[in-house]
Amino acid sequence: MTADPTTREDRPRLYGNWRAERGWGIGALSTPSTVILLVAVLTPLFAVSALPVAALPLAGVSAAVIAALMIRIGGISLVDVVTRRARFHRARAAGWTELSGGVLTEHPRGADLPGVLAPLQPVDVDDGRGGRHALLWHRRTGTLTAVLRCSPVGLDLADPEQTDQWVASWGALLADLGHLPLIRHIAVTVDTAPAGGTTVRDYVARALDPSAPAVARRILDELVALTPTSSAEVDTRVSVCLDPARATPKPVDLLASAVEIGRWLPGIENQLAACGVAVLGRASTGWLTGRIRAAFDPHARPQIARLNEAGHSMAWRDAGPVAAQEQWDGYRHEGGLSVSWALREAPRQAVGPAVLAPLLAPGPFPRRTTWLYDPYPAAQAAAKVENEVTSGQVRRAWAERTRRDETQRERDDRSRALQSAREEAEGAGVGRFTVYVTTTVLHDDDLPAAVADTEQRAGQSKLRLRRLRGSQAAGFAAALGLGIDPADLITHRRGR
Repeated sequence: MTADPTTREDRPRLYGNWRAERGWGIGALSTPSTVILLVAVLTPLFAVSALPVAALPLAGVSAAVIAALMIRIGGISLVDVVTRRARFHRARAAGWTELSGGVLTEHPRGADLPGVLAPLQPVDVDDGRGGRHALLWHRRTGTLTAVLRCSPVGLDLADPEQTDQWVASWGALLADLGHLPLIRHIAVTVDTAPAGGTTVRDYVARALDPSAPAVARRILDELVALTPTSSAEVDTRVSVCLDPARATPKPVDLLASAVEIGRWLPGIENQLAACGVAVLGRASTGWLTGRIRAAFDPHARPQIARLNEAGHSMAWRDAGPVAAQEQWDGYRHEGGLSVSWALREAPRQAVGPAVLAPLLAPGPFPRRTTWLYDPYPAAQAAAKVENEVTSGQVRRAWAERTRRDETQRERDDRSRALQSAREEAEGAGVGRFTVYVTTTVLHDDDLPAAVADTEQRAGQSKLRLRRLRGSQAAGFAAALGLGIDPADLITHRRGR
């Protein structure tokens, strides 16, 4: 992310230069898809001279492969759509998309969360400051995630110079992540939900003087009744996922890993303070349990708030839902129905610092937005940007060889790749980022309105989202901001 160099001093500073990692794929195809396409084209041609009998069948197979790669459905290739649909049906047939329980149902691992959240287990550790906090231990990958409770200052009353300084500090923090080998990824989650009048009513009831005049009591009751959705709950947290296996020397056990993690967190907390973010503290097990429970059961938000005010907390075994069912385009869980999206395309143009305000602002329905950033190690960042520059030159050479006019978007993409290489040479960080958004409704009839509200806000924020059809449970888990990265889980599965 860089500032627009054409911006004048008397104009608001703009930011941009986001681009997707493309490789040297032809058109909209990725590098592996391009290789498959070339093999599908060349195989029948070689078969004509080497094995003429098999040329015709191979030509039919190649035609099917080419069609599967080239046909796009909603911007996604046909082979990806068919693969996702087949995997979802296989998972549903195996019973992996449903969680059901009851009072008399025996669950050997009843304390586990559903889906990809199942390996998470809280570890209560000392924060080195006389307090305790929780680390979410992923028992499959071995990573530990610390959740920092934050309170952003906001841009409404900030001077433009102060805003630029905060953004520059945030860019410096992201660049420093490439030099911190333990950090796997970092996520910023903004969780909003309408209070529905319950919180206001409870607050007024507690603060009202019993000896107050009847007229004053009646006026307050009328005001509470007339403003049922005037308040909202907004929670901001930063999740730092660290991999102790990358430490030198490698910790011998979980206790040593937690100690190693404790050495890295204060530096990140100090850098967040320079970004206009006040760190309220590290999340405890009870606090995380309440947030997870509220996500699965929105009806329980008032009760969870009362428990927190009374100094009580829920046990981890109560975090998950009693029942949950993943559908093709939704995720039905205890107390609600959720729909999740993932980022399809970042803003093409330069934008202001408050571009995400419409998506992060409270609305009529509960919504969580998680921005997830996976930094490249500083030793690999230069090779990444140089490969992208080389890939752009390969695509241009291919266009010249095939006598095809290069589009303006391809020229701009190559220019952004060159700019990224220059900025990386000057010390900028390089990484991959994405956005996960989840909205939840309490009644099925409200789902169309909630979907339209989220997609409209995403459009106002210059983001193109893709509904995670066939992966709703994974999107729901990723949007919680608990150290879950679906891309990382896929890589780990392939490496096993």
